[in-house]
Amino acid sequence: MRKSIALILSAGLLVGLSACASTTATLTEGDCTPATDPGSSSESVTVSGDASTPTYDFPTPVFAKRAERSVLEPGSGPAAEKGSVVLASYTAVGGAGQGQAQPKQFSATLTDDSPALPKEIVDSLTCSRAGERIAVVLPDAQAADGSANVFVFDITGVYSGRASGSNEPAEAGFPSVVTAPDGRPGLTFASGPTPTELRSTTLIKGSGDVVADSDLLIVQKTGVIWGADSTFESTWADGSAAGITLSSQATPEQGGVVPGLRSALIGQTVGSQVLVVVPPADGFGDAGSTKPAVAPGSTVVYVVDILGKLPAQ
Repeated sequence: MRKSIALILSAGLLVGLSACASTTATLTEGDCTPATDPGSSSESVTVSGDASTPTYDFPTPVFAKRAERSVLEPGSGPAAEKGSVVLASYTAVGGAGQGQAQPKQFSATLTDDSPALPKEIVDSLTCSRAGERIAVVLPDAQAADGSANVFVFDITGVYSGRASGSNEPAEAGFPSVVTAPDGRPGLTFASGPTPTELRSTTLIKGSGDVVADSDLLIVQKTGVIWGADSTFESTWADGSAAGITLSSQATPEQGGVVPGLRSALIGQTVGSQVLVVVPPADGFGDAGSTKPAVAPGSTVVYVVDILGKLPAQ
């Protein structure tokens, strides 16, 4: 197995992904042409069992000169495009049938320069749909004999990679937010005193489900200390959307969020982009945080794109 792919794919969400998730509305609803074609090797793969205990069967050894992709079980709903966020679990095994790994969960944004996934995997996941099972066979770049590695992806959910609603009028007293073509936000701070009260405003209003207390969300999230010129956290930079829980009992280390951000997200709708200013009392307090790295007593600003809700577990 190529070590780089195995290590990159091992990053998981902080919340469980056992059930298929709802989607947003800006994805391909009809036909979608995958970037990777099927081949004799991927067509030879069969898998039984659910996503938690898949069992492989294929002629060994497997060889491949190019990436191959075959749909083993069809999914439903919109298809992932470049820029979409895909949630999945995967397992991997060598082409001789050795070394089957335990299923791992991950999320990633499908971009050609994604830091979270190699391009061959991005291409193979393009056009995937929730509930789909996909076999992917990749040549082993470290092997001289043309042998391959076999991956099986169980697609948990497919989301638009950015907020997908209608723009709302800018509100005074907040940093200015400008988004790049891919949806990544940038903030500009006006001069003046640092805010001392919790405030939030909706920049883009989505038309999806209303967010409720204790919901599990999939989000793009950017965090900046007030007045700073760099982020202390960014899913955009990570190349992977975040799974968060709005449970008041969960800490950020457990997939939760600071109280001010939690209260600002409750009542919003899926597809929205929300700008939140969080003073220390509603955020990281006088002690600050080491992970993420937030200095003591900092007022922080979040830009959050609410991509979807996961079913309650």
